[in-house]
Amino acid sequence: MREYKVRKGETLSSIAHDIGLPDAYTLKRFHNFNGPIEKGIGDDIREGMILTIPEPHEVEKINDEIESNKAKKIDELNAKEISENHKIQTYEDQQEKENESKEKAESEHDGKLFVIQKGKAICDKGAKFPQFKVNSHKKLYVNDEGSSDDYLAVTQNDVCFNPSVVPFGNCSLQNGKPCTFSPAGQWQKFYQDVKVMDNALITEISELQCAIGGKIKVLDHGQREVLTRQNFRNADRNFHSYINPLLDLRSFIDEIENNSTIDFE
Repeated sequence: MREYKVRKGETLSSIAHDIGLPDAYTLKRFHNFNGPIEKGIGDDIREGMILTIPEPHEVEKINDEIESNKAKKIDELNAKEISENHKIQTYEDQQEKENESKEKAESEHDGKLFVIQKGKAICDKGAKFPQFKVNSHKKLYVNDEGSSDDYLAVTQNDVCFNPSVVPFGNCSLQNGKPCTFSPAGQWQKFYQDVKVMDNALITEISELQCAIGGKIKVLDHGQREVLTRQNFRNADRNFHSYINPLLDLRSFIDEIENNSTIDFE
């Protein structure tokens, strides 16, 4: 380093440019770090002031350090950008996987029926087929206006059966001893888009794990097509006479309308 006397009209920027430094800040920083403490400078200089400036080889070293720091900063920014992009991509991939999983779960239920209380369950380690028991609600009835609990929709939290004691008969995992069924959590593979009291409904593909080791599935969803008087009223008589010429549909309808002992519902 060496001393330099400021000439008239010179500024930190002009002196820095003349000696090969990139800017006034670099020159001011060099002077304040290497010159006398009592002669530190700010942004303004005057004619006649004595500055401490770097030798040519020091200028080269300073510029190399500045370029190195710039490159390091760029690398850090690039690494940060890559990291952020990776996070974004990871989040997008996760969202895509979740959407695919949800779509797959929904598609698995296509064409499947909801399970009602009068349906039946089966355990792959048991020998009997108990009915379901709905304890989670008394609000949603499937294909029924609420006159019978048999039509209550089974939800993911309905893990009891009727009968409650030894529901699946003898258990092959316990050497043929009576079933001691104990649910290991809720029903899985439930249908998330329909809920009652925040409990999702189960369908024919839903499964429940027993703590003993058996897997419970739906043997019978419980829903049935039922003949009603309205079915016969709406029947096409000409078509019916073609497939069943031995039955006079008009007379049969009159009979069931007048006979209260015939119950289809």
